[in-house]
Amino acid sequence: MIYRIGPGCAPAIGDLYRAGPGDTIVFLAGSRERADWLRFWQAAAVGVFRGAALSVVTA
Repeated sequence: MIYRIGPGCAPAIGDLYRAGPGDTIVFLAGSRERADWLRFWQAAAVGVFRGAALSVVTA
């Protein structure tokens, strides 16, 4: 599964906590502008620890 987090889109936070091998978490440009950005970053860290891939798009 590919989870995209951006200024106007995001999966349920619990989905990121359950992410694992075969999943990819993508932070799109502008995602840090979200008021809840830190919660998504924390949940993504758990997903990465469980084996998910992480990608950050800066432009």
